Amino acid sequence: MEHPFGYKAEYWDGKAVFTPREQNVTTKLNIVRRSIKTTYNLMPINPSFKPQMIEAFFESFQDSVEFCDWPQDKIRAHAEKTINDYFTGVRGKPHPVSVTALEPDKGDLAGLALFLCDRREQINLDLLFVMPSYQRKKAATEMVSSAVNRLYEDGIRELYSAYHICNEGSSKWHHSFGFEGVYDQLYIRLKYSWCRHEIWRHEKLGLNNKAEELIKERDYWYSQLEDFWKY
Repeated sequence: MEHPFGYKAEYWDGKAVFTPREQNVTTKLNIVRRSIKTTYNLMPINPSFKPQMIEAFFESFQDSVEFCDWPQDKIRAHAEKTINDYFTGVRGKPHPVSVTALEPDKGDLAGLALFLCDRREQINLDLLFVMPSYQRKKAATEMVSSAVNRLYEDGIRELYSAYHICNEGSSKWHHSFGFEGVYDQLYIRLKYSWCRHEIWRHEKLGLNNKAEELIKERDYWYSQLEDFWKY
């Protein structure tokens, strides 16, 4: 059976149960000036919009892998805490490049990109989401590109972000935007082990061409392992 990367596999009553791991993947972007064509009204963060931001968080994440099996009241409470903590600086100092995207005709909140400066003086994309009805319509790219250009003008050349290890959409967006993975040893070990399992599975199925590709990937991740974890 295929084992999706990033998930824990358990077997209950003869059935496989896959659960997303609680792990984020750190990424880094080398900032350069970007050419963007805006189709949304990009506005600075306004604290008076907090209720709309909290509701938008809930709408955007209620069916996401980050909140797998969470009851709705817990997701709403987490949404409220996340937005309030941003404004109070719990996770770092809010950065003025933070931006909301408003739908140009109705003025509805389409997306949100919150940036902060952490204790190490690194600039982080702390929270990024797009409302379901506006997803895959370039809202995230417009918001982050706008913020990146302002950071570039301020002389900042690095931006950090993270995505959930099982969120394929977020992973693809980060890498297509230009973020590169900053992989820790836990991620590398998981990737190496996953490749080994998939090689075994494909060889059992006689899918040797795919197994050859995975062997190259396995060897790459093995080369990234610290000596302590090699065996």
